[in-house]
Amino acid sequence: MCETTSEDRLVVERYFLMGVFGSALALFGLLANGLLATLFLTRANYRHSPFFFLGFVALFDTLFDATFILLLSVPVNAEYFDNYVLFMMWLNYMPILYLFSQIFKIASVFCLIMASIERYCMTKHWTFTGFERKTRWLALTFVVGMAIIIKNITAGVSVIERDECIGYRRFKIVTGGVDSYHIGLFNTAAIFVPFFTLIFLNGGIVLMLRKQNVQQLRSLITELTMGTDVMKIRRRNLRSATNTLIVIISAYLISNLLNVYLTITEYFDGDFLHVHHPDFFRLAADFASVLAVIGNAIRCPAHFLSSSEIRQQFSLMFFGEVEEKKIEATPRRRSERLENPWISLLLTVHDKDQPNSPLLSGTTYAKRHSTIAIC
Repeated sequence: MCETTSEDRLVVERYFLMGVFGSALALFGLLANGLLATLFLTRANYRHSPFFFLGFVALFDTLFDATFILLLSVPVNAEYFDNYVLFMMWLNYMPILYLFSQIFKIASVFCLIMASIERYCMTKHWTFTGFERKTRWLALTFVVGMAIIIKNITAGVSVIERDECIGYRRFKIVTGGVDSYHIGLFNTAAIFVPFFTLIFLNGGIVLMLRKQNVQQLRSLITELTMGTDVMKIRRRNLRSATNTLIVIISAYLISNLLNVYLTITEYFDGDFLHVHHPDFFRLAADFASVLAVIGNAIRCPAHFLSSSEIRQQFSLMFFGEVEEKKIEATPRRRSERLENPWISLLLTVHDKDQPNSPLLSGTTYAKRHSTIAIC
């Protein structure tokens, strides 16, 4: 029996939500996050800093936005404009691309968690300047591997062909597997654990940043060792880092609230959504996908508006060279030279992590590996 589904009843609504509004946001996110990934991953001073994980967050967001257009916008447009050939093409690549989209999505979240862990350690232990390069690559390999394993277990999708039906109703998309209960439990954990981990980590970061005694000690040591100008830059970067952090994490948490609600409801009472309110569930699920794209699209403007250094780097990317800004080193008396090794550690940049940014080049650039603002 070919019953009328929510997709059949909501063709127009889904077209404007997914095909128009969602596609426009995804296209913007594709371009913006692509630029952000290019900046963070191709410039050595960013790639060898705590921006490392944020660069891969932007990369995975870019890939997710691309899959959003191919997975969710294409079938809606095909049905709205009655393009059956396009719909059949979509059915052919949809199962494998759906798996990749879920991997990109959770890998982005895991990289965001790693960036938060690194920032948490830098905030709690003020002599810590960030993970070593090898540690970052090992952590990246681990989180991407975990994303692949988790989504290979939970993101199964298949196409069922119904011979008694014609047109678009002939094919039915089914998610899940045989052991749907345990898969649902595992999928719920995969959503909730990152969600509350980010709340905990970034709440702890904000609380530690408010401890004035620690911040005053850091400012004093920075002023004594690197000069007043560098101390001002560090304070400005710290403020921009905090602002960017709050915006990015808040955007992620808000954009995933609807998804968390749907996951809870579907796990404990699936009939409430699938049987009693199928139209609401269809539109809510589509809107949850659009919210995820909105969360991705906000990240690049958050970096751009919060950091003058990132704005200058984007200016370099689009308009070429700008006048180099050099930081004048403040002359120090012999009595101001500090020999304590834990102070030297604060100023140490890893030998292999020398910056090559045009804005930080020159004979008098300051090696401030630990002052770059991260999310």
